[in-house]
Amino acid sequence: MHLTMHSSSVPYFLNFKGIPEESKNNFSWAKTMLSFQTGNGTSFNWTDSRIMEWEKFAKIAKYELESQKPVLKALLIVAYMTIIVMSLFGNGLVCHVVIKKKRIRSATNLFIVNLAISDILITVLNTPFTLIRFVSGTWLFGKSMCHISRFVQYCSLHVSTLTLTAIALDRHQVILNPLKPRMSWRKGMLSISGIWVMAACFSLPHAIYQKLFKYTYRESTIRSLCLPDFPEPAELVWKYLDLSTFLLLYLFPFLLITITYMRLAKKLWLRNAVGDITTQQYIAHHRKKKRTVKMLVLVVVIFAICWFPLNCYVLLISSRGIKPQNSLYFGLHWFAMSSTCYNPFIYCWLNENFRSELKSLLAMCQKAPEIQDNPIPGVNLSYQEAWTQQAKYKPRSSLQSICSTTNVQTFNTDV
Repeated sequence: MHLTMHSSSVPYFLNFKGIPEESKNNFSWAKTMLSFQTGNGTSFNWTDSRIMEWEKFAKIAKYELESQKPVLKALLIVAYMTIIVMSLFGNGLVCHVVIKKKRIRSATNLFIVNLAISDILITVLNTPFTLIRFVSGTWLFGKSMCHISRFVQYCSLHVSTLTLTAIALDRHQVILNPLKPRMSWRKGMLSISGIWVMAACFSLPHAIYQKLFKYTYRESTIRSLCLPDFPEPAELVWKYLDLSTFLLLYLFPFLLITITYMRLAKKLWLRNAVGDITTQQYIAHHRKKKRTVKMLVLVVVIFAICWFPLNCYVLLISSRGIKPQNSLYFGLHWFAMSSTCYNPFIYCWLNENFRSELKSLLAMCQKAPEIQDNPIPGVNLSYQEAWTQQAKYKPRSSLQSICSTTNVQTFNTDV
């Protein structure tokens, strides 16, 4: 057997403790056959502990290849390709709706577009590379993409979490203080810029301390692994970096979001409608409030559920709570990545503007004759309310309520 590792050192997380002393005899033969080769070509003889570490590493690498059965590969390929297609189409459609429809260009919708862009970014620059890595059993994309792919995964997660927090705070301000000016487009852009800067800063350590390890196994298999390689004390750095990231950029934001929406829902459901309105207008107004709150809460809950298992897995791995399992990691990674394709369905289900635009786009694709909508009244920018109200209420059939755009709105609406 011939094993050659091309790197400055064996990855720190391959230091396996607790190996029985008597097992060292099984590796005594390897001391004369193995040498460690560094990047500058120098080499040195392995000690018993290094031989045991490397042998264990080789066994894990071999297990990863053998564990990837054809059926498992096929299932994962179909699963990953499904979320890639759905994410690109759905989030692209969200961007299309907000950009095309001027009357729904608000600061809140700007945050929603930012959320969609974040999902597209991780779908393009992380998900396909992870899939190919699982199928091939090696990293095929070089040193640069090793850093970029890891950066995108963490950055997209942080951007999404911070954007959801910003949406919750913006909704809180708009609904509880409807007479105050809403966030302007410029302030929304500044907030998004701050979100990306903060997310990038927290993601850089994970990207910088990635390393591409290459080795030859049995002179016939050459593999590359893109793995973390933090500075000493490596185990503590990795452990506390993941722990601080989990607390500051996952747990704390979702606690804040939960408190915000609970307070928001309480106010919405207990507050009476303002103004001289009919019973039918009140029912429609109340129904719209329920749909909006349901949409926003669903987006947050689904995102939190999808990312929680992978975050816990990474946290346990960095703290040596569990041993790495190849199939488990890719399963949890797929579940987290699936969060990128749910939001458009939620918007379509609970938002008339988005649903109407989707039907219009599908009609264009089918080359159906365009349906002329009723003209939309002028936009009154001098006064904006938290919720859409109809200037004149006319009873409509349920089909008209679902399929038609709201043509009696008096201000920009939110997706």
